[in-house]
Parts: sequence; structure tokens; C-alpha cells
Amino acid sequence: MLKSMTGFGIAEYKDEERTVRVELRSVNNRFLKVDTRLPDILQAFESEIERRIREKINRGTVLLNINYQSLRQESEYVLNSEKLKDYYHLLNDIKKEIDSRERISVNSLILLPGVLQKGKNHAENADVLLSICASLVDDALKKMLEMRAVEGRHLGKDLEQRKEHILSILDKIETRAPIVVQEYNKRLQNRLASLLAGTTVELTDSNLCREIAIFAERCDITEEVSRLKSHLYQLQEAIHSDEPIGRKLDFIVQEMFRETNTMCSKANDSVMLKDLVDIKTEIEKIREQIFNIE
Repeated sequence: MLKSMTGFGIAEYKDEERTVRVELRSVNNRFLKVDTRLPDILQAFESEIERRIREKINRGTVLLNINYQSLRQESEYVLNSEKLKDYYHLLNDIKKEIDSRERISVNSLILLPGVLQKGKNHAENADVLLSICASLVDDALKKMLEMRAVEGRHLGKDLEQRKEHILSILDKIETRAPIVVQEYNKRLQNRLASLLAGTTVELTDSNLCREIAIFAERCDITEEVSRLKSHLYQLQEAIHSDEPIGRKLDFIVQEMFRETNTMCSKANDSVMLKDLVDIKTEIEKIREQIFNIE
């Protein structure tokens, strides 16, 4: 089943101590790229959170945003006043020794080691918050994957319709191909008759047959039609595959373009060329769609 690379998922949690909101967005990308925006308290767990996403997704740019707000009254950091006083007295003694008149700034003292310390519950909060966020990421990821699957089904239906349209055009081209040779035969005979009128020159049937055979060989597209149909059947099989097939579809579409361009160079008929242009248009629309397939 096809999966789109576009999706969105959201999950929220709230209790007496905190509120957490996880948002996941994904857009198309040739490879897998995960961008995370985490609160400071979860920065150390970035790789662990990212791993949960990489286990479920193969291609696309995934944007993870976790918003965290603590509802506790206590501060995340506490001031060690005793340590601050020790620094102040130590610096004050040094000032007297070197006869310095520079003022001791409280702001500079706060930056010294041990003055500001993490609250006693900070480590516990990080572990609890990680557990909550991991569960929320899983929930948001599930919703995003469901959305990608729904859009993937729509993309699959569109690709199948375009595949059937191309096959119907190919049927017209195959029906038209022998008629093109017959029309060329008639045009060639009429033109020769006009050019040789009033002369004694005679053109044998063998000469005409040889010229027509050369024309028929030069504009024969039987092999190209067969290969294009084969690529279309491969496209059909890939659509119903359970594996990520975006890159495979990209290769199939390139080969479809190759066969169609070859037919365009061989076709010597305006009606057939118009049909081939329609095929190229459909292939181009298929290529635009597979840009968003995982």
C-alpha cells in the first residue's frame, strides 16, 4: 500500500505539574531527515526520541516540536546562598590585598560554579518527562502515519487511473501504426505518379515495396510499446506493494519517459504524435505524484 510523505500528528498531556504538547509534521524529501525542537530538559534524550521516529519512517523530512510547561511553583534552579557568601568574602579579601576599588557584582557571582544549582527534583522530572514525551511521540506518530496512509491510497488511485489512460492511448497507437504505413504507400504512389507523368520512366513494384519496407522499419515502435506496457505493469505491482517504493517508482517513470521519447522520434504521423504527447503529459503527472510517495 502506498504511503504519502505528507502527514501531521499531534498529542497532548496535562496534569497538576506539567503540560506537554507534541507536534509531528512530515513533508517530502528524497531521504530521511528528522528535525527536532526540544525543551532544554530533554536535549540529552534527543537521539532516543529521534530513534522512535526513524524506526517507523523511511523517507521524508520530519519536524518534531515538543512544547513543555511546568506548573510547579518551585524553580528549576535554586540559589546556594552560602556558596555565594563564600565567593563574596573571598573576593573581598583579595580586593583588600591588591588594593582594588572594583565593585563586586552579584551578577558575576551568580555565574560562578556551585552558586546556581538544579533543584533536587530536576533529575526525577527529566525521567518522568521523557516517559511522557515518548508516549506522546508514539501517539502523534501513529496519527501522522494514518494520515500518510490515507493520502497514499488517494495517490494510488490516481496513479492507477493514469496508468489505464496511458494503456488506452497505447491501444489507439497500435491500431494506428499499420494505417500509417498504408497511408504512406498511397502518398508515395500518388506523388510518384505525379512526378513521372508525361515521362517514359517506369517504377517497378519491387522498388516501391523496398521503399515502403524501409519506412515501416524506421517508424516501427512495436518494441517501445511493449516495453512501456511492461513498465506500466511494474507500476501497478509497485502500487500494491507493502514496502516503500518511492525510489523504485522514480526509476520506472524515467524508463517510461525514455520509451515514449523514442516513439516520438520514430513516429511520422501527426495523429500518433498527438497521442504520444498525451502519454508524456500523463507520465509527467505521475512523476509529480510520486515525488510525495515514501
